[in-house]
Amino acid sequence: MTRSAWPPCVEGIKESDLIARRPELRLLTSLEALLETRSVSQAADRLGVSQPAMSRTLARLRDQLGDPLLVRSRGGMVPTPRAEALAGPLRRWLTQGEDLLRPDAFTPGRLDRTFRVASTDFGILSVVKPAVRRITETAPAACLQISALSSASLKHLADGRLDLVIIGYPPQGAGVLSRRLFTERRLGLVREGHPVVGGEIGIDAFFEWPHVTPLVGEGFADPLEYAPDHLRRRRVAISAPSFSSVPDLVAESDALAVLPARAALHFAALYGLHTFEPPVALPAFGYFMAWHQRSTDDAATQWLIEEIAAAQREWEASLKSGGALSA
Repeated sequence: MTRSAWPPCVEGIKESDLIARRPELRLLTSLEALLETRSVSQAADRLGVSQPAMSRTLARLRDQLGDPLLVRSRGGMVPTPRAEALAGPLRRWLTQGEDLLRPDAFTPGRLDRTFRVASTDFGILSVVKPAVRRITETAPAACLQISALSSASLKHLADGRLDLVIIGYPPQGAGVLSRRLFTERRLGLVREGHPVVGGEIGIDAFFEWPHVTPLVGEGFADPLEYAPDHLRRRRVAISAPSFSSVPDLVAESDALAVLPARAALHFAALYGLHTFEPPVALPAFGYFMAWHQRSTDDAATQWLIEEIAAAQREWEASLKSGGALSA
């Protein structure tokens, strides 16, 4: 730092002594109080310290600045010419320092940041997609970098490699915080014209037809994997690598699939497929957004969390109003 970058109260000090003798911020704050009050006792009261402590501070300032700063007169203490010359520049410098340390007001429109998010493709469909318009319109320079959900995703929240995790079971871990976004049921999915279309499918027929199951790592469990023994006779024809690969496989075969309702309804509309209620009681599951407590005071991350949650509420309301999510 060049000499001109220091506050005026250190001008004139030799360069070799600058580091060793530079006033601490609290000394400069005390100097401001002393110059404004022209009283050791009043300056001490303003800063919440004892009068002896303020007297010692004044002595340190006199030594570092090589000037008496305040001298006694018949009417009290008066500033020296050097002290009067310092008063204005000192106040401006302290104000600039306060502004530097004060957190900037968060403005989404000025946000230029990449958020790292882990999710399955179902999470992208059901959580990210409804929020895209809100995020891109409110923060045009923000970016969501989405990686595949894995068993390490929640741990990566703690080490800073991820900002958010979108996940289909209650997230746990030290410092992990979360919000439930919605509760999801499951629907069957088949091609139009499939023999099960147009009637109520029974349990026997349900397990006689081949099945396509999505394999999506630790984000989801196959809802039929833990079915009672007498229901495990289903034949898995294809284990697909993702939810989004299921509709193409179903559309070209007599296989059926069981998917989260939002995915099944989306694929049915997009591919001209047919949904049906499974004849087997399948548990609903919660879908969550997780982050680490280290991000609690990060305005940008909290903004993103609120944007996603608000978009989810709006989307779910629209789905329910259209009857798409009715049981």
